[in-house]
Amino acid sequence: MKKVLSTLTILAGLAGVASAAPYVLPENQPGAHTGYDWTPVYSIDALYAIGDEDYMPDMWGARLGFNLYSMQRASVRHQFSLNAAYMAGEKKYTGYKDDMYALPITFGYHLHLALSDEVSFFLGGRAGYSIGESEYKGSWYKETYDTNGFTFGVGCGFQVQCSDAVYVRLGYEFGRTYIDNHDVKDNYGQHTISLGVGCWF
Repeated sequence: MKKVLSTLTILAGLAGVASAAPYVLPENQPGAHTGYDWTPVYSIDALYAIGDEDYMPDMWGARLGFNLYSMQRASVRHQFSLNAAYMAGEKKYTGYKDDMYALPITFGYHLHLALSDEVSFFLGGRAGYSIGESEYKGSWYKETYDTNGFTFGVGCGFQVQCSDAVYVRLGYEFGRTYIDNHDVKDNYGQHTISLGVGCWF
């Protein structure tokens, strides 16, 4: 009986000491992800591109991106990206129409200037190669030619941090594509408005 009472007394004392001990959160361990590490971000943007010449069709599309983004709460942040977009549109004339599509694959960089903890202004650009085709169709003929060539764009916009893992952004970009193939050597410009969302896991 005495052994039981002494054992219970010791256990009660240890439980009291354990409950009184303060709990301290451990510091970041080596290898733990912090806001100063490059964060992989997946993004998608809806695009509307207005041709800068009367003969250029306006185009709609979407752009997918894989980004590396510095997430620290700093006044200046950096973002690198690999992007693939698909855009298509048509322009109607008297007696015929022009159907056009483009698939630009680009690398990009954007500099973010924080306006607050949640809102930043960004500016930057992207460059790469665009694969495309334009098809003229009339009532009695059809002509198709490639619109492949070097493409680039520069622009700016605003980004809003909705949560720790999601942001939305609105941007404007002016781009130009230089067509260089056996049939056509030309270039065209577009004013592109984008609305997108990015997230990381």
